[in-house]
Amino acid sequence: MLRNHWPYKLGAFFIVFLLWLDLTAGERQSQEVLTRLVIDVQDSAWVLLDAPREVATTFQGRNRDLLALIGNDPEVRIGIREVTGPVMRVTLGPDQVVYDRDQGVRATLVVPTSIELQFEQLAERRVPVIADLVTVPAMGFTVMRPLLVEPDSVTVSGGASQVETILQVSTRRVSLEELQHAVMRDVPLEVPAGTRGIQIYPPSVLVTVPVDSLVVRQVRLPVRATGPAADRVRIQPDSVDVVVRGAAAAVKRQLDSVSWVTVQVDAVPAGPQLAPVVVELSTGGFVSASSRPEEVTVRPEGS
Repeated sequence: MLRNHWPYKLGAFFIVFLLWLDLTAGERQSQEVLTRLVIDVQDSAWVLLDAPREVATTFQGRNRDLLALIGNDPEVRIGIREVTGPVMRVTLGPDQVVYDRDQGVRATLVVPTSIELQFEQLAERRVPVIADLVTVPAMGFTVMRPLLVEPDSVTVSGGASQVETILQVSTRRVSLEELQHAVMRDVPLEVPAGTRGIQIYPPSVLVTVPVDSLVVRQVRLPVRATGPAADRVRIQPDSVDVVVRGAAAAVKRQLDSVSWVTVQVDAVPAGPQLAPVVVELSTGGFVSASSRPEEVTVRPEGS
């Protein structure tokens, strides 16, 4: 029977519901509304650590006005001119509720009637910045480290116990791919996980990603013996080809700074003996170098 002529029955139920709303819209009643708590700390020597986020406010008014009020997000605002200690108890009342008073409703009660606020004295320190960028160069290019960060340190401020735990701050993670030239990005800084009430200034840093092309260069360099017995041996061959690979600018600096390669000779060998050729790098990890051949023959002088 319920399924017989169900569209008509559903329509009748909807009409009855609208009539009920119309009849009850003018009735006055009380309604409890979750209300956001806004705390304005005006004492610059202290930082608010912990406080409730919401309280319950009871409003009285007509049904239609109460429904409209809920959509307008009322707030309870508290101004703290002077912090008297690490823990303060603040009284809450209907007069602190901010809402559209032209809607015909009235705030009558705030629950709880008081709250406890926890404060800590303000502290600040300078900490280094770590660039958290994922960089992938294009084929034939390389990213040169470290990335350049400007400024390379920032000021963190907040509660003393929180600030003491912060040794560095990181940028937001950013991924850059297929890099063929230097890239500059203004990257926001992340508040360290697990900390509360921390402010960072400046809130972002400029990160430069140096990118250079990969090159291979070859040069012929003489071989020199070093060590206690260096002047009592002779080297064959007396020169080798040195192949330098890496970022173009770093390879150029390496070739400009090296004039020979060396062989370590601690004692005069009894006869011909192979020894590895050492190519000293002066440009860090941006280049690699090898000799051809990798070993030369060390003989006693006059043999």
